[in-house]
Amino acid sequence: MQLFFSHKRSGTTMVEILLFMAIFAVCSGVVISLLFTSTEQRVQQQAIAQVDQSGIQLLQTLTRRIRRAERVLYPTQGSSGSVLALRMAQNAEDPTILALQTGALLLGEYNTIRPLTSTGELLVTNFIVRNTSALDSRQSVEISFSITRAISLPKITVYERDFSALVTLFADDTLEGNSCGCDAPSCTANVYIWEYCTEQTCTASPVSFVCD
Repeated sequence: MQLFFSHKRSGTTMVEILLFMAIFAVCSGVVISLLFTSTEQRVQQQAIAQVDQSGIQLLQTLTRRIRRAERVLYPTQGSSGSVLALRMAQNAEDPTILALQTGALLLGEYNTIRPLTSTGELLVTNFIVRNTSALDSRQSVEISFSITRAISLPKITVYERDFSALVTLFADDTLEGNSCGCDAPSCTANVYIWEYCTEQTCTASPVSFVCD
């Protein structure tokens, strides 16, 4: 007597393959979307932190410089402007001029100009100074500016934050700066010019700022 055994092989049907591919595609899409979202959020957070930190550091630098000044030369009491001129006690810093040029805040002192900020990813805009002094012996200024940064994402966005501070000068009654009696800095024909004292002689600065 012969016995016949039937072996039924298990296999994967076309429907099962298609279903697997559909599920895999959906899961892959969700994972990729989460990865992109996480990367975008990280880039945004880094840009925001950079703007905030840079703005606070710049505000602290300006505050220290202003508090060491003897007098505010420009803007005049009760007025506002886009340039801040300070009379300093130390000859190598007198006068000190702060102005905005092409997205960077520049510091002019004595006969040189150097940048306080760069014109790279961060741009400084809307630099405004308001002289809030009550008296010549009690001087103060309110400074404000904005820092912006473009965030490179599939859709480019811009983050901007405003910074401001009211700074009081720690000035003595006895003035030591400008021993030569040089003229106060001024804006002439859209050029902000000043003189500095060297060997008891007032000399026109070889550098200048653009002004309104």
